[in-house]
Amino acid sequence: MPAIDYRRRRYLRRLAIGVGLLLLLAIPAILHSHAAIESILNRPPDWVADSLPEKAEFNEFTDRFSAADIILVGWEGADLDSESLQSAAAFLQPLCQQVNVSLDEDRDPLPPWAEDSIAEIRKICGVERPLKWCRTGSNMMDQMMAAPANLPRRVAVARLRGSMVGEDGKQTCMVFSMDEAALVARRGVLPVIRQLIARSVQLEADMIAMVGGPFDGAAVDEASVRSVRYFAPPSAVFAAILCFIALRSIPLTAVITSVAVIGEGMVLAAVYYWGTPLNAVLIVLPPLVFVLTVSAGIHLSNYYLDAAHEHPELNRTGAAYRAMRAGMAPCLLATGTTVVGLGSLVLVRIEPIRVFGAIASLGVLSTLLMLLLVLPGAMVLTDPRTLSPDVEPTHTLFRRIRGRLRRMIRRRLSRPWPVIIGFVAITIGLGFGLRNLETSVNVPRMFLPDSDIRRQYEWFEKKIGPTVTGELLVSFPPISDDQDPLERLDLVKRVHMTALKQDSVDGVLSPLSFIPPVQSGSSLSATANRSVIRSLIRDPESSIGKLHFISRDEKAEVWRVSIRLPQNESVDHGEMIAQIRHAVQDEVANSELDAKVILTGHVAIVQKAQEVLLRDLFRSFLAAFGIVAIVMMFLLRSILGGLIAMVPNLFPTVALFGCMGLYGTPLDIGSVMTASVALGIAVDDTIHLVSRYGSRRARGLGQIRAVFGALSQCGWAMLQTTLVCGLSLMPYWFSSFVPTSQFAVLMMGLLLAALLGDVLLLPSLMASPLGRWLARPVGLDPKAAIAADMPIRKKPADTRRLPRPLRRRSRNR
Repeated sequence: MPAIDYRRRRYLRRLAIGVGLLLLLAIPAILHSHAAIESILNRPPDWVADSLPEKAEFNEFTDRFSAADIILVGWEGADLDSESLQSAAAFLQPLCQQVNVSLDEDRDPLPPWAEDSIAEIRKICGVERPLKWCRTGSNMMDQMMAAPANLPRRVAVARLRGSMVGEDGKQTCMVFSMDEAALVARRGVLPVIRQLIARSVQLEADMIAMVGGPFDGAAVDEASVRSVRYFAPPSAVFAAILCFIALRSIPLTAVITSVAVIGEGMVLAAVYYWGTPLNAVLIVLPPLVFVLTVSAGIHLSNYYLDAAHEHPELNRTGAAYRAMRAGMAPCLLATGTTVVGLGSLVLVRIEPIRVFGAIASLGVLSTLLMLLLVLPGAMVLTDPRTLSPDVEPTHTLFRRIRGRLRRMIRRRLSRPWPVIIGFVAITIGLGFGLRNLETSVNVPRMFLPDSDIRRQYEWFEKKIGPTVTGELLVSFPPISDDQDPLERLDLVKRVHMTALKQDSVDGVLSPLSFIPPVQSGSSLSATANRSVIRSLIRDPESSIGKLHFISRDEKAEVWRVSIRLPQNESVDHGEMIAQIRHAVQDEVANSELDAKVILTGHVAIVQKAQEVLLRDLFRSFLAAFGIVAIVMMFLLRSILGGLIAMVPNLFPTVALFGCMGLYGTPLDIGSVMTASVALGIAVDDTIHLVSRYGSRRARGLGQIRAVFGALSQCGWAMLQTTLVCGLSLMPYWFSSFVPTSQFAVLMMGLLLAALLGDVLLLPSLMASPLGRWLARPVGLDPKAAIAADMPIRKKPADTRRLPRPLRRRSRNR
């Protein structure tokens, strides 16, 4: 008795220490998680590792040309000759580093409301001029029509069609480039700029269409923040309610949900401490850590439930001691395998996913240690009689249903091969869908069809042209005085025309667009024409130089050819890029000049991110699967046993992602890491079930009795964790941000698939001849006994009516 009293005081002291620690951690969890949310910044080009050649090419492009982070703005009535277009562009001139003289001349004083908006933008960005430059389709047309190009209006409009001018030859747009200060603050800046433009042209803000990389990032930033702010609290409340329904204990529910909520905040704070901005990938960290924490807490609580039910002579302290003694090893092992699954994501060469894997691993391990600290104290404060799910029901109907369910399970266990063969066939069939699995970083697809961002993209592509920008960079050695730049112009012209001939390209802008046709012959006018064009090319202050289409340094002279591709869900940009790259490289290879061409820009770097994502995701999953399999081999002390135990763990991933491949649903930024997460979740239940099966086999129970007893004891906890964790994530399903919504649905599907694999396939494997390789106890008290191990009483006549295979195995029961 004194020992028990001492243990009770120790458990309660640990609970008090844990509560104090949780209160202490709540401060950074609240403050720094808020700071992490405010720092959110989604820029897919920054996610790709600098070691990749495509990233190096993109970095060179951004260093040479100030055209990487641009915004296109259009609205009904913004025609080439409209005054509203010029007026709106003039309102942005005070914010531009490079002033457009044609817009700045004879400008009327800005109204007070415009001055206030400009002051607000400067305050948000913290700099005087956060925009690099601002141009309109009218500006570009005027430059083409002015000396020395002197292009006819018809030709100028034709050259701008598909990039700055619509098919009707009238509708045009405005484009501006953002500085780094504006990019960081884009979530607050762009709405003010949109409102400023709308008021200057006397339209509503939702009638102004904005597209471009920074606007996409701002939209994803805002949607991600809304997901955390609006859906994290109801998810936590819903989880607490479900946890209380499952455990029927206020102390246990309070402790588990408190640790899970603080864990959510701490992983967000860890992102802040890591020094990386929060993004749409990391935004699913909090719900994931919350789910895994609740799962571990429910499993540990059920160990207490089982100990109290199996040993009614024990008081609360004794039951808590036995529960922790029996459950600590399986829970640590289960969490360890989950950490391996999450940690495998560091092999992916996409920076946010690497950070996700590292922080999620630390978060899951930390919350388990916190649960081990405080749960014993919560257990001794809980009356175990209110928790037992195995109390015999008093209603006759319930007893009949329960008896029939038990007999059905035993029959299935006596004939395990149909279940095994069925699961193998389903897995193989769905595995064919993995060949069609794709990833997508398509921003409009991240939002619902009726969302504002989709309407803007649809309007822009219908009225003006494609919105996806690619860049062809034609590089030459530095030009000398005795070299003729017209030879280089001729090669760039061929690259320009080759790109324009591609079916996927609807608009092209290059130095050729702003240069008059080169005249041949030896006449005075032809000679003067060529001399003017040479001057345009060589002079960095010419229209071509100011528009940033040619860049020179001591290493190279680079000519930029900008192409536009359609933003469409059904369009494969990877195939487009491959065709364009192959065509222009063949054109340059056939030239006698020392030149090379690369295709870069947002479309190329995002496409590369998708390719790396899918390939590295598969590699990380294989690494995690291999490591977990080795762990299982050591636990079961059998190579074959470890491989057999991994079969049910492979089922959830193959089933769910195979279905996605068959239905053509791509993996997005919210679901790319769920393969490794699924492995960790599935192994969690597998370890608990295998450990209880092994303990019963070690006591000499027959195979079927051992399987049935382990399933009876583990099944309730497995069902609880699946329902509580899966349903607590469903509030995120109502998010208008598709990656967050899809993450909730995928996690629910993975949890259900893992449950099916562990309650149907794994028991069948245990009941088959393969089960003898799985019979190793893992951290359980071998003296434990449960009611489910006791034989079911039935009449002799019933035994004679049993199927023959069951009669042969009746000795095992």
